Amino acid sequence: MSESTIGWLLLAAAAMTFVFGGLSRVFIGRRRDTKWVRRLVHVFRRTGVARVLFGRFEEDVLDDDELDTMILMPAIVIACGLTLTAVFLLGYDTLA
Repeated sequence: MSESTIGWLLLAAAAMTFVFGGLSRVFIGRRRDTKWVRRLVHVFRRTGVARVLFGRFEEDVLDDDELDTMILMPAIVIACGLTLTAVFLLGYDTLA
């Protein structure tokens, strides 16, 4: 595959990541008081990955700022990284 094909695939992956992150935030935000969402968030916060990325949590609050930090911001960062890589690959032919 060429650089431009990979660039377009990365751009599509960035768009899907951004949309999936936003929809996940809305879905979990509307159901934050249900038992399975609280259990899912509690289990996720106890993992080693969550402790490294987000630090320790004192309590299991699910306010809007907490959900944005836990769901939306990582999705935006990953989507921006994919977009930047895609723009580089799409513009690679013009640089050469």
